[in-house]
Amino acid sequence: MKKRLIPVIVGLLVFTGWLVSAQEPTIDPTGTWRVTHSNTNTPARSAEYTLKFKLVDGTLNGTISNVSSVNGKSRVYEWPIRDAKLQGGEISFRVTHPFEIGHGEYTSSYQGKISGDTIVGTFKESFLEHTNTRNWTAERSKE
Repeated sequence: MKKRLIPVIVGLLVFTGWLVSAQEPTIDPTGTWRVTHSNTNTPARSAEYTLKFKLVDGTLNGTISNVSSVNGKSRVYEWPIRDAKLQGGEISFRVTHPFEIGHGEYTSSYQGKISGDTIVGTFKESFLEHTNTRNWTAERSKE
């Protein structure tokens, strides 16, 4: 009797585990997020960006943009996110764009944790052979 009962119990445990994992909510960051960058070790002024995510068939795409004002003229910059990954509540992506003034590229590698309508994380920015680590937060816009 015990020999027959063990496979039944194991089967029920496997089925229950599968059922629970199938019901875990999938995090979908699709939408518009208001992003704030801040320095990790000095009270520098924060920068604001707009991040737009779209999750389609497990693939995460999107753009990040900001408005820059020089001499009273505003210009909107928008760049695609690259190498985006979403695993559970962990998100990562990279943004590369030309340096605004002069030559070279500016690269930011983001990592963060999604909790509801908030993302909190850090990013490394690299330009002109310098690398800095900064904090970022994002709040999902109510659309």
